Amino acid sequence: MPTIFHRYNVLLKNYPFRTNMITTGILFGVGDVIAQSLFPHKTSHTEITERGDTREVEVVSEYTFVRTARAVAYGSFFFAPISVLWHGKTLPKIKNPFVSLMRRNRMKEHPQLKKRLHFYDTVFRLTIDQLIFPAFVWIPLYNTVMVTLALHENPLELVRQKLENNWWNVLKASWTVWPGFQLFNLYFIPVHLRIVCSNIWATGWNAFLSFVHNTKGHGKGSGKRIEELLDIEDDEQEITMVYD
Repeated sequence: MPTIFHRYNVLLKNYPFRTNMITTGILFGVGDVIAQSLFPHKTSHTEITERGDTREVEVVSEYTFVRTARAVAYGSFFFAPISVLWHGKTLPKIKNPFVSLMRRNRMKEHPQLKKRLHFYDTVFRLTIDQLIFPAFVWIPLYNTVMVTLALHENPLELVRQKLENNWWNVLKASWTVWPGFQLFNLYFIPVHLRIVCSNIWATGWNAFLSFVHNTKGHGKGSGKRIEELLDIEDDEQEITMVYD
């Protein structure tokens, strides 16, 4: 009797787009739920007491389903199809150009050298992947889709502002999280399982992205490390990450 994993494995091989779209959407939703639970949205307003004094009152927002729905939509309809095309169908075909065809053929004949060849190809694929996709695909795509789905006024201008302020900082954060895992993923994991493994690893990263995209802070100078990463101009301005 086939196990659930076996059935899922078959689905990934036979229907990579549909299966990954469902899985990725679920995991992106889980990431947003984690973000809302661990990093709830906070606002503050001035309240007048019975004695006529004023005080700042902090309000913590409740769980927002629409926000999770946006994360699911992004994961299912944008991230997953592109990831299947890139990580599932294009990247595995790329070979290290610094290994000549003659040397490549010789290395394939010996088990130990074949492993070394696989490592050379993996490192080159990792380099291409990390230099191109986070910077020029994932970060711009995430900001554009999430801002558009949130129905903000002047979405293009807001996306431009976000990328101007966040792009390099989020990219640096990405490079601290992904290269090591992707080296393991590209070297050891079968091609059809790589996207699933990445999405499982990405649950925490998705929570971070959701935190970055949705949380408002009190700006620089608060003395709190988390808040030092945020610089909000006003209540309508979504977050801008600041790394000194």
